[in-house]
Amino acid sequence: MSRISGPAAELYFQQGLQLSHAGAYEDAITSFDQALEFYPGLAEVWFFRGMACSELGQYAEAVTSFKQAVDLQPDYPEAFNNQGIALFNLSSYEAAIAAYDGALKLRGDYYQAWFNRGNAFDKLGCYQAALDSYQQALAIEPDYAKAWYNQGITLSKLGQYEAAIASYDQAIAFRPHYSNAWYNRANVLCRLGLDQAALDSYQRVLDIRPDWHGTWHNLGNLLHKLGRNPEAIAAYDRALALQPNLYQAWHTRGLALDAIGHYEDAIASYRRALDLKPDLTTVWYNCGAALHKAGEYETAIAHYEAAIKLDPKFAWAWANRGTTFRKLAQYAEAITNYDKAVQAQPDLYEAWYGRGIALNHLGQNEAAIASYDRALAINAEFYPAWYSRGVAFDHLGHYAAAIASYDEALRLQPDFPEAISRRNLTLNHPNRLEADRDRDKDFEFPSPNPVSLLDPG
Repeated sequence: MSRISGPAAELYFQQGLQLSHAGAYEDAITSFDQALEFYPGLAEVWFFRGMACSELGQYAEAVTSFKQAVDLQPDYPEAFNNQGIALFNLSSYEAAIAAYDGALKLRGDYYQAWFNRGNAFDKLGCYQAALDSYQQALAIEPDYAKAWYNQGITLSKLGQYEAAIASYDQAIAFRPHYSNAWYNRANVLCRLGLDQAALDSYQRVLDIRPDWHGTWHNLGNLLHKLGRNPEAIAAYDRALALQPNLYQAWHTRGLALDAIGHYEDAIASYRRALDLKPDLTTVWYNCGAALHKAGEYETAIAHYEAAIKLDPKFAWAWANRGTTFRKLAQYAEAITNYDKAVQAQPDLYEAWYGRGIALNHLGQNEAAIASYDRALAINAEFYPAWYSRGVAFDHLGHYAAAIASYDEALRLQPDFPEAISRRNLTLNHPNRLEADRDRDKDFEFPSPNPVSLLDPG
């Protein structure tokens, strides 16, 4: 580095260093500028001026200072590296890589520059180049926990989950309290379905950082997935106590409440999510489903309509809206909605099935059978459609066909009392004409999976 010449310049330079160490970066920059008024060609002063600018988030000014340093002293690897960091913070990733390359030409074992280079390639989506840079850093400095951690993130983006876990494990081996590594490790374990290991990792995070709302949220998601819904709700409550505006947690809390039949509480939770973020299509849908289960059919329809307004091809919303109209005995409207559902998703056999039930209620038994057949062509194991198909044949007086359909339903679901009862009635009273449509086996449409992991990146 350049040596400072002259007492005044030296005084201002040392003063700037002391102010920087004290965190008084604006005053430090003033002192560095005063030193440069005496000797503008001092690379070291430009370097530390750039460092102070970076600390203040003045990255463009920092880039200018570091460029002055390397122009004055081309063999200054630290200036190249820090110029790259400033460019990275300006999202100028390609220029940052060029600066890191400048540092590495001067010092090939500069592991921090290799690490920073990997970060820039990762931001550009050049994951293999990022991995190569991280591996270079780790070959030089094997206990560099941050490089193991960032390498884990890049491997995860490539879908190399086992390798990502191994990388996080290395980071943790060198830094046992590395909470981000435990956290991302848990997220990858979730993706691999290694639930108990993921639970253990989330717990390790919370042992280190009990105030991390994202961990409580992800723990809640995992507990909900495992059917441990009261524990999931408690985890979501912890997340929301720490971050009340975390709309994802209000949503998933609603799902957990929904799963244990607490529909009113679920509806309230969904609505808190929608207050925070009104454009959540899936939340409008799930709230509609909870309202349906609570018997609030008109309000459920309005919520499905809101979901459809956000996504006109949301087949499940059309289908559930159809089912709700069917509950209100508005069968023609139900059929219109089921038609919209199968237009959006022709293989949605549940919608074909619901459409058949609505047609059956209107006495259109041939059309109902055709709709059940469409459902069964997609999923021949869907026993409710075999049962309802039998009911339609019964109404038409086609008793042999009805019994064959009941038999198929019972083959798939032997413990099916409605099918047993109807089959026996058809066998014992072959000329009966009475209809009992309200006993049709209904199907509860599921919720799309909205659960996502909060990741620190």
